[in-house]
Amino acid sequence: MAEITGAKLAPNGMTAEQEAAFRKQRRRRSIALAAALALFAITFYVLTLVKMGPALFDRAM
Repeated sequence: MAEITGAKLAPNGMTAEQEAAFRKQRRRRSIALAAALALFAITFYVLTLVKMGPALFDRAM
């Protein structure tokens, strides 16, 4: 198996309890990063709409 440098992988000598805690921590971190990315994207979307103003919705299609 290829070793990934810089990534925190679960060490081989972990008990089942330790590995479960490790996976739970990793999942929480992934969810937090996804939420931060979504908030970042929504912020840019809203700022773009605000900057364009109400004229954005009054144009002819």
